[in-house]
Amino acid sequence: MSNTARGYAAKNGSNKLELMEYQLKNLEANEVEIDIDHCGVCGTDVSYINNKFGTTNYPFIGGHEIVGRITKMGSRITDFNLGTKVGVGFFRGFCNKCSHCHDENENLCSLKEPTIASNGGFSNRIRVQANACVPIPDGLDYAKVSPLLCAGITVFSPLVEYNVSSMSKVAVIGVGGLGHVALMFLKKWGCEVTAITSTKSKATDAKTFGADKVIGTYDEKEQQKFSQYFDMIFYTIEEDLQWNNLLDLVAPNGRLHFLGLPKQEISFNILNLLRFQKTISASIVGSPKRMFEMLKFASKHQVLPVTEQFHFSKINEAIRKLEANELRYRAVLSWNL
Repeated sequence: MSNTARGYAAKNGSNKLELMEYQLKNLEANEVEIDIDHCGVCGTDVSYINNKFGTTNYPFIGGHEIVGRITKMGSRITDFNLGTKVGVGFFRGFCNKCSHCHDENENLCSLKEPTIASNGGFSNRIRVQANACVPIPDGLDYAKVSPLLCAGITVFSPLVEYNVSSMSKVAVIGVGGLGHVALMFLKKWGCEVTAITSTKSKATDAKTFGADKVIGTYDEKEQQKFSQYFDMIFYTIEEDLQWNNLLDLVAPNGRLHFLGLPKQEISFNILNLLRFQKTISASIVGSPKRMFEMLKFASKHQVLPVTEQFHFSKINEAIRKLEANELRYRAVLSWNL
């Protein structure tokens, strides 16, 4: 089998991706090779393409919401079969030696390797550690599932990690690529769900996704009705807000949880935290075990992102729409459209 792959690479920070051939690294004993069928386009990919974090090495091939079929297996692989449909998220490998790896919290491993560290999913083939893969349940739409490997696990993992109950009152800030999936999961979780959005036109969509209520970030009078109300608030956007006003919406013993990255450094009135035992936390993605739990839950309750489908050759159009905030709500690339 050939060691050559094809992928869409950014040659510089101009944001124009071009098809290139490259050599796959050698297949290790604990790795599998995957023929990629679909890959989601995430805002994080675009940030790396544009070198937002100052760490991008060009040529750069992004893509970390991968769905495909196993076509080759290393000598130590026993948990998968050739042809198995699997998903790969933000991490392609782990040290497999530390306490986090042993406790099935591989996403906390200090030596974890991002999928986009060396040619990601905007390609036709990839080689990753087998324990970074999760089987795709038959009950999920294979062409639409890929955003769950990043956006889905990002909003699902905190529900488990922080013991969110079906009695919880949860607000989601932002009805976008992350937020619309969060609304879906929370509704199926049984929570009372509120969407907080700056876009009036998304109010109807938010209710379709599962929101019981919709509050405008522009409507301070309406927000005052929810003082000390929410057990948890998910921040899913990348905009700066009035942080102390937002914290006022969190109930005693409640939690403000960051899933997005504000543009500027944030600060809070510590007295608000002290007096009511509130918590501020943050996370991204989750472990492979948690990803599989998420996919099983999504299959049982038919939670799927709203997607726009593009052939891989239209990747630059997909990125343009994402940057222009024109997507409703996630882009998925496919080789066979």
